[in-house]
Amino acid sequence: MKQGGMKAVIWTDVFQIVVMLSGFIAIFIQGTILVGGPAKVFEIANNGSRFNFNDFDVDPRKRYTFWSFIVGGTLVWLSMYAVNQAQVQRYISCKSEREAQWALLVNQLGLWLVVGSAALCGIAMFALYSTCDPLEAGHISTPDQYVPYLVLDIFRDHPGFPGLFLACAYSGTLSTVSTSINAMAAVTMEDLLKTHLTNTSERGLVLISKALSLFYGLACITVAALSSLFEWGVLQGSFTVMGVVSGPLLGTFILGIFVPATNKTGVFSGVAVGFCISVWLAIGSTLYPPTPQMMGVLPASAEHCLSIINTTDNNRTGGIHYTRPPLYSEPYGSGGVHDFYSMSYLYFGALATTIVVSVGVAVSYATGPTKRSSISPGLLFWDLENKTIEAKLMVQTPQSTNLRPVDGLKVDEEAFL
Repeated sequence: MKQGGMKAVIWTDVFQIVVMLSGFIAIFIQGTILVGGPAKVFEIANNGSRFNFNDFDVDPRKRYTFWSFIVGGTLVWLSMYAVNQAQVQRYISCKSEREAQWALLVNQLGLWLVVGSAALCGIAMFALYSTCDPLEAGHISTPDQYVPYLVLDIFRDHPGFPGLFLACAYSGTLSTVSTSINAMAAVTMEDLLKTHLTNTSERGLVLISKALSLFYGLACITVAALSSLFEWGVLQGSFTVMGVVSGPLLGTFILGIFVPATNKTGVFSGVAVGFCISVWLAIGSTLYPPTPQMMGVLPASAEHCLSIINTTDNNRTGGIHYTRPPLYSEPYGSGGVHDFYSMSYLYFGALATTIVVSVGVAVSYATGPTKRSSISPGLLFWDLENKTIEAKLMVQTPQSTNLRPVDGLKVDEEAFL
């Protein structure tokens, strides 16, 4: 039953990713045609400074820089793929470690394809609305409405394509939600409830598992409804939640795998401090959002807008003109704690992970570090390295090394400490 449910979720994700890519491709092709071709799209995007690959500003308040992507983005994705239950349950469902590694590689290729397609659609959208930004013109009320507006605009004369986009959007949501709900229900059942339900029949366990899935599904819908009350975008909201929740969890695993001296008190102290500070930062950035100037938001134009845009005509000038308010109407910042709240959301997880590791190490050494001899084999990174080296030594032959294998050869574990 568990394997059947796992297979159903995986094959559902495969179908959903195909639908998502189809929607992205359709949007990019139609948008590019309306602008005047790929060369025109990239020319407009380049002139609008939308290709910023050399922004090495170290200011953590700036939303998107080289460092925010490399440091913050790497730790966020590492927390998702290394310690997240939804991903780990997929790894352990593979037949071998080698298959799990290949599955992860294929997943990364697919992820790059999806993210790259979304970025291309964004570039095409900017080129299309470079002189008539829908948000600045008042056609939409939030940045999350950009893509739906774009789809309804460019596919006005193509019935069926808006439906494809709707299916694409739902597929992206269901792909994540179905896996997460399945993971939460499985963890709750296996780790929390099953030990107390030893006398329950298999049918009863299945019914409880389904009830848990229903409960978590309703919880997700409730959270989604409540999130609409915040000014977060979908991307910022998801990365903020991942940073607050997964950041401390990643720090916990780093302590357990790479720091032999870590003890229980240090781990709990680090998680408590890291989680509290990351929640404080998330709430503070919501109540006191940074100004566009702090975030490094690029300017948008609404100088040439039409009340109704003719998607069959590439000439998008003339018509009703809108007066766009100044982009930066607020002061640059008041310093102090407001600068802390203005930190890029990509750093939330990195901050939480760093705090957990720092506090965990300090408290562990202060309260008495764990002795290396008391740690079971196979729990530290060095143990895995030792096993790899021993396996290589076992397969060596006299022809390849000019040395005969020595019986009982062992690797000194202390050399790796």
